[in-house]
Amino acid sequence: MVLTRAMQACKGIGTGVWLVWHGFCGFARTVSTRDPLAEAGLGEAMARFVWGPVVTLIGLAVLTGVIAGVAAGQVLQVYNVPLLIIAALADALMRQILPLVVGVFASGSVSVELASRLGALSLAREVDALEAMGHDPVPRLLGPPIIAVLLASPVHMLIAALSALTGAAIALHLGANLAYHTFTQIALTGQTGHALLIGMGKALLFATIALMVGATVGAKPVRAPAEIGRHAGRAFTTGLLAIFAAASLWAVLA
Repeated sequence: MVLTRAMQACKGIGTGVWLVWHGFCGFARTVSTRDPLAEAGLGEAMARFVWGPVVTLIGLAVLTGVIAGVAAGQVLQVYNVPLLIIAALADALMRQILPLVVGVFASGSVSVELASRLGALSLAREVDALEAMGHDPVPRLLGPPIIAVLLASPVHMLIAALSALTGAAIALHLGANLAYHTFTQIALTGQTGHALLIGMGKALLFATIALMVGATVGAKPVRAPAEIGRHAGRAFTTGLLAIFAAASLWAVLA
């Protein structure tokens, strides 16, 4: 049983890697030919995956910063060392907390969106229609979301960082009477910028995992409408587990 599960997991990882790579390279070749359908698909995917989730992501990041700021304010009231506490807070937000927030957000949007969309297209026989017309369905269906999500990842991480720091600053100002300029001087340093770059790398990894999971689950055949919902739920839970596993492995190796 364990060996069977391991083999299925390896097969799923291989399928996800191939689908994402093939979709990315194939769509890049299509865009280079100035295909208007490809450009329109990319524009739609950018609106959906880059700018569409921004408002929700800002809310999540601000609340995350508030929670972290409240905890830091409680420590600050006991140990009056704002330099150490705020620096550690900013580093933890950039390196650990926010990349995971962005990753969980990707699992709940990218994985579910891809699995549901591919399942619906499979049920409507649109994938078969593309193949019958002589087109490779992978670049046309997966290419735009892949490029949009990969471009969105650093943008979302930067937006989340600014939003979380704002929330933390407000919480520390109200809870620990810490001046905003003091927080800014300590939090916005080169060390925080370096941590942000690491966080962007982790967010990009988590977004790629979400893409792989959504593509792998969505590529499975759908025979009834009810299976689309089951595929979406499976994509979310699998993506969540895979992202947390990757985060844990990163923390251990680091």
